[in-house]
Amino acid sequence: MRAEYPSSPSQEILDRQTWAGPTLANGVLTSELAEFCQSGISVVLGSRDSYGQPLVGRGLACRINSEGIVRIIYREQQNVALQQAIENGAPIAATFTKPFSHRSIQLKASGARAVRVVVQDGAAAFAQTRAFHQELVDVGHTEQFAAGYSRFEPHELAAFEFLPEAAFVQTPGPNAGSILTP
Repeated sequence: MRAEYPSSPSQEILDRQTWAGPTLANGVLTSELAEFCQSGISVVLGSRDSYGQPLVGRGLACRINSEGIVRIIYREQQNVALQQAIENGAPIAATFTKPFSHRSIQLKASGARAVRVVVQDGAAAFAQTRAFHQELVDVGHTEQFAAGYSRFEPHELAAFEFLPEAAFVQTPGPNAGSILTP
């Protein structure tokens, strides 16, 4: 299914440059970007191993506190290598994508720290994977595909946190990859 109103990198850059509302994470995130990241969309994680080889993982949900600390909730078993890289001090990138509009934002930090899963993480994972499931169905994927992509068991959850140092627009199109700055 084609998006009626696809996102564009140029509009994302303009929106960030003209943002007059509150910001988080030392100005890296607008409150709108924080909402977007927590809205129940695709969360793709990237890092590198101790040899510099790329690692990719998938998050289930995101929580961002009032200071802008990003908490990623993920399935531990499917992300063991990524988790080990984070524990060893590797940098982190988290890319948030809304399938319907193709809007895509990436947050980067020089490191992250593993944290204990709390009740709010499970609630966020449930709500956000349910929203993502529906988004996948709405863009034309089957219920079976959406269910497989968003399934998890509460005992599988793990989490890490980081303070984003930069945000980038990754939506396909001219200017993709540009840093989002005021």
